Order: sequence, then C-alpha cells, then structure tokens
Amino acid sequence: MKRKQFLRRVGLGTGALALSPWLTSCLTFSDDELQGSFRNRLPFPGQITDPSFNLSASSAEIELPESLSLAAFQFNNSVPGPTIRHVKGQELNIQFTNNIGQESIIHWHGLIVPPEMDGHPKDAISGGAYDYEFSLNQRAGTYWYHPHPHRITGEQVYRGLAGFFIIEDDEEKALNLPSGNYEIPLVIQDRRVSDSGQIIYNPSMPERMMTGFLGDTILVNGAPSPYHEVEPGVYRLRVLNGSNARIYNVAFQDDLSFMVIGTDGGLLPEAIETNELLMAPGERADILVDFSGLKKKSIHLISKPFDVPSGGGMMGMQNMMGSSGPEQGTGFDLMEFRIDGESKQESMGLPSQLSESTFPEASSADRTRSIRLDMQMMNGHTINGRQFEMERVDERVEQGSTEIWEFINNSNVPHPMHVHAVQFKVLDRSGNRGLMPTETGWKDTVLVMPGETVRVIMSFNAPKGLYVFHCHNLEHEDNGMMANMEII
Repeated sequence: MKRKQFLRRVGLGTGALALSPWLTSCLTFSDDELQGSFRNRLPFPGQITDPSFNLSASSAEIELPESLSLAAFQFNNSVPGPTIRHVKGQELNIQFTNNIGQESIIHWHGLIVPPEMDGHPKDAISGGAYDYEFSLNQRAGTYWYHPHPHRITGEQVYRGLAGFFIIEDDEEKALNLPSGNYEIPLVIQDRRVSDSGQIIYNPSMPERMMTGFLGDTILVNGAPSPYHEVEPGVYRLRVLNGSNARIYNVAFQDDLSFMVIGTDGGLLPEAIETNELLMAPGERADILVDFSGLKKKSIHLISKPFDVPSGGGMMGMQNMMGSSGPEQGTGFDLMEFRIDGESKQESMGLPSQLSESTFPEASSADRTRSIRLDMQMMNGHTINGRQFEMERVDERVEQGSTEIWEFINNSNVPHPMHVHAVQFKVLDRSGNRGLMPTETGWKDTVLVMPGETVRVIMSFNAPKGLYVFHCHNLEHEDNGMMANMEII
C-alpha cells in the first residue's frame, strides 16, 4: 500500500522519520532466512481486570505445538503469564505466591511504584507470598512484568515467567484506536531446542560473558510458527521483545509500511511511518498496520537481518566461543497474518498530535552522569567498573531532580539499558544510527550498541528509596551488570 493511501485511511499527518543509514544498508535477505511454515493458531493469554488478584508462580512440564516440551515456570498456569489490564488511577492489591523452588520477586517493568513494590532483588522470597499494593499513576501504555531475583532472572523469564501489563487512560481512549479483536498483543521470544524437542536453557560462560543466550526457534505468545486470521482492516499490534538477549528488526514481508504510535512509556507525540523497527530485549512498540489491501492474502511478520557493530570484532566470534544459537542479527520469520472476510471496522481517524507529552529540555538538567558499560575478563560485565552488590549504593539522586545520563558502551556487545522508577527521553546517540521511531517518546529501556554513547534525560519523581538500573540482556544482568540507585 502506498504511503499516502495508508495516511488517508488512518487519518494521519504526513510527518515521518527517515530510516538511518545503519539500517537501510540491511534491507534484503534470502528466502532461506525465512524459516518454516505456519501451522499453529496464535494463542492469547487470559486477562486479569480485577484490582485484587493473585499471581502464583509454579513449575510444570508443558507440551507445545511442533512436539516441543518445556520445563516451565508459569504464572497462574499460563505461559506467557496472564495479561493484566487496568486503567490509570486504579489501586491494586496483588499477592505473589512463589512455588517454583527458587527465590523470586516480580518487577513491574515501566511502572513507577514505591521501592518496596518495585521488585528489587533484595526483596526476593524463597517461598510463601509477597504482597503488593500500589496505584497506577502512569499514563496509558504497554508495560510488562517479570521476575527480578539476582543471578537467576534469565532462567526464570526464559522458562515462562513474563506477561503484559496494559494501562488505559482517557487521553488514549479519546483517539478511538483499534480495540477488541483489532488489538493484538505479541510477545516475541527466542528459544533453543534440543534434538529431542526439549526447550533448553544452559548458557555457556562465553554466552554469559558475550552474546547472552540466543535461541534458534521463535515463539510468539508462547507458540512456535503461529498464524493469526485478520480482516482487511487496521490493527493495533502491541509488540514486546521478551527475549533474554536477541534483538529483532521487526518488519513486514515486502516492506509493508506501518505507523508507530507508541513506545515503552505510552503514546508518541505524533505517529511515525516506517517499514522496520529495531527492538532490544525489554522494549515495546505500539504500531498500526493496515491489511485492507491484502484481502485473500497472507503476510509474514519478520525480523530482518542486520549488522551488529562490534567495537572490536568480537560479535562474529560467538559460534567459535561456544554459542550454538543463530548469531545476533540473523533474519527470522516471526508469524503469519492471514487476511480474509469483510472488515466490520468503523472508519477511524487520528489527529496529527497523539499526545501532549512535555519532555524536559537538556538545559534544565541539574547534572550529567556518565555510566560506563564495560566487559572485563576477570570481573565480567561492569557498570562504572563495578559489578552488582546487593547493599552497596552506586548512585544517589535527589527526588525531584532532572539529570542527563550518558550511557557509554566501551564493550564489544550491545547493551539494552533499563532504568527503574523513571521514564526518560532519548536526547541523542553518537555514530550514524540516529534516533529510532520509538525514541521520540517516553522510554525506560534504550539500546546502546558497541562504541556508542547514548544520552537520555529523566526526572526522578518516584518515592524515595532504593531502585536498580541494569542491562536488559538478562545473561549480562545475571552476570553482574546492574547497579543500585537511591532516590534521596
């Protein structure tokens, strides 16, 4: 579909963000890189809309399509966990029950809550229950939840403990965005499968130190090779990269364009058209895609191949160093959309301005901090030269202050950096990548490639107390790439 046709159909303005040279050099891939056919109907986890509920983590051996099996950890007997959906301002009472035989605690990724409600690793419980009580004070958006115990977060997320946390508000509802059957949450995860069909998690030391654990099989909403039947209309896709380490370059077959309308922290100021979107672990994107010109056809959601800057030539050595998963940047087929029937959707329109977010100016910052990301052969992954210690405070910030943090990646591998208790705005990055479409809005996770410096600005308005920030490559995090931040 031509760009102007798409814009007319969804009623958008004509502003768009150009693709960076770093991505446009990687727009083609061979048919061999699109793996398999799609035989399994896309599943959807159940929803929780009650303000008082239990999240029970348990272990079970589960069977998946394609004769796959997983020694799973599950929330409420579901992999992925149930989707929590509430409105801004809601008071929640949640009891987390831990029956997995490992210590665990839940982090509400992207939510700004008191420190004792945030899932700090020091609050992990070995069994029994942990009670959460907090208000949803942030704007509408696609958030998520997952465990956060030190050194074993990667295993627990990989084995199934993760789910969407969707918040709605009046600002978003006024836009009349696609909803109900026209709103599709998609969590994309890679898994490694043994010859016997068992999904395995056994990261080698090189994987913990370098690449993270990269799988060879893609699951969407917990299913391999899924398809979903849609009408020839406009759909909202809420996309979450729920993988431990793999980065996706999300796109549609045949370069079908789509509109990015939201990111980690909710709606963008205005929609941006693109035909690919680089997403690191922990990042989310809300997109609108128009299937109206594809009636009686099918189209694949894919991850296009891309190059990973090495900063020193190490990324290409991952298979030589013990990683058996396809390399970072490998192209994948993710799922298939099958378009048929007649659209029952009412015509929709969007204003050129989606939200009234006011971002802090760089000149308003009270100070700038440098956050150095390194890998030392003896000490593993470090932040400012140190590995995580549970009780040590690494950074103290004043409540109500605004700061610029510059993430400086001196290592040879990508680091998606996540800061708890804030939403930030990406100011700029060094090199030729520029800003991604999602980086025009509020973020809580940002990808810092090898050799890059990325500057973000944020205000610390959360309750006083101890929080963390860390790399969201979960093997890096478990290997100590995390630091304590105290709001004072």
